[in-house]
Amino acid sequence: MYRKIIIISAILVFTLPACIAQNDTDYAKKLSAFVSKQLQKKKVTGLSVALSIDGKTVLSEGFGFAHKEKNIRAGAETQYAIGSISKVVTSTAVLRLYSEGKIDIDKPYKNYVPEFNMKRHFADDTPITVRHLLAHFGGIPRVHAKGFSTKDDQPQSRILEIANNGYMSAPPGVVNQYSDWGSDLLGLLVEKVSGQKIQDYISSQVFTPLGMEQGGFGPLDETGSYVNGKLTPTYEYSYPGSDGANASAQDLMKLGQMYLDKGRVNGISYLSEDITRQSLTPQFTDAPLNYSKKQGLMWDIYRYSKYTRISKGGIHEPFFSMLYIVPEFNMVLAVCSNSNSTGAINRAVYGNVIDHLLKTRPAKTIRSSNHSMKPEALSDQDMNKLEGIYSTDEGMVEIKRAGDKFKVTFAANGKTLNATPYNNKTLRIKAKLLGLIPVHVMDIFWDEYNGEIVVGEQYASGRRSVGGVKIVDKPIPSKWQAALGKYAVVNLKDNEYTHLQELELLINEYGLLEVKGEVIYPRSFKFRLPLSAVSERQAIIPGYSFDFFSGETVEMSTESNKPTLLFSGYKFQKQ
Repeated sequence: MYRKIIIISAILVFTLPACIAQNDTDYAKKLSAFVSKQLQKKKVTGLSVALSIDGKTVLSEGFGFAHKEKNIRAGAETQYAIGSISKVVTSTAVLRLYSEGKIDIDKPYKNYVPEFNMKRHFADDTPITVRHLLAHFGGIPRVHAKGFSTKDDQPQSRILEIANNGYMSAPPGVVNQYSDWGSDLLGLLVEKVSGQKIQDYISSQVFTPLGMEQGGFGPLDETGSYVNGKLTPTYEYSYPGSDGANASAQDLMKLGQMYLDKGRVNGISYLSEDITRQSLTPQFTDAPLNYSKKQGLMWDIYRYSKYTRISKGGIHEPFFSMLYIVPEFNMVLAVCSNSNSTGAINRAVYGNVIDHLLKTRPAKTIRSSNHSMKPEALSDQDMNKLEGIYSTDEGMVEIKRAGDKFKVTFAANGKTLNATPYNNKTLRIKAKLLGLIPVHVMDIFWDEYNGEIVVGEQYASGRRSVGGVKIVDKPIPSKWQAALGKYAVVNLKDNEYTHLQELELLINEYGLLEVKGEVIYPRSFKFRLPLSAVSERQAIIPGYSFDFFSGETVEMSTESNKPTLLFSGYKFQKQ
């Protein structure tokens, strides 16, 4: 009997991989059919998918059209503008220099770019390291709007001029704030250390060694960009450190596979095993405002009960791409599209692949959630402390005491909802469905750091992400009051796309100084941003979040006897 058990066990061990391989082969056909149906359902013009499991390509296929007007079908090798996945390409170049011993990512950035000297409003003089920038912990604002996208190729060195005229949003190592600007600084580091133009270094030291045959930069001739099915030109250039590379889904799969294979390509070491491990490991987990954010070296990390999702997304309007790595299942998935609003199909493809893997692979629970919440009364001191106006990634939010609870008003839509204090410094927000039935909407947490009240979203899993700060109510300096009014941009160059044209400086309904306007390209959205004046000439847009302008500084001067505002690189004069 014992011998029979051994024989049966051996048969299972040796037949299981073959069964899984056969399942993957059958699944490839099902996935292809699924993507085809999704393409029609979501009205996407062109899409390419590349999937590898256990180091073997399961599917590499195109769907729809790369360029409908030229009758070019999408294929496995179709080039797409990969947007912010360019950041992983740039970080790979930086880590290549590290693996070769040419840089140390834990040394100050200024060691490699000595001209860098970004301004600070705060006393903390902690130097920015290369690791800080790789993990978006450098305290650099999200983006410098002016010149981010251009009609011609701008030298990477221009980012130094931009940085030295700008201000940091937080001390390094305090909070995770996604930053295109920081990634462009890494691109400049690559140029300084390698002595090559970043595009040339990436082509020879990243694309070629990894076999990324469609990797490149600049406008695409054979792939159109589509908004609601209509061919719509996209911006031609942006800084390659953060958003300028092109690649195929097949290329991105190879990039992800290199990280999954611990830095090896075809069995040969490309990056050190240690640095690839660090890349896919959460960084700065003990940062004061990190909370539950899992940020690798340019990779986003999400841990679920049975697997870990490591990913990077990229939008180069209207192109949208995603690259996923799931180590527990030895899986890499790349999905690239040339159409807007493809987030739904992207998530659907990823979800379909995960469902297949969960059904065909043994999975173990790597983490379970035991997050529990219950109502908890706050002291008068905490109630008063929490009451106020906040600058958040949901816009301005007013939290106002109502007995032992709060009323929460969202300035963007004027809606007021009820909030009940819960344990662990959490507010549970409810709305009344049809004016009668209380429905749970969201949970926010609050905390104190360095004299600030910080708020963020509290998820059911217990995960937290910082999203804003309480605005300190200060008297508005007389020069800011005298400068209220409407402004128009005066320093737009012919080679730049117009992101902003007009602003209005005002005192809002909460008695706060505010700047409001509209981003008009590459997609249109309106914004209202509270300002916290730090002097007669400078004001900060408070907050730490993913929003475009959080943490930026607005400066005021007088030119031609008119008040002038410098905002995200744009110069506005009062009309």
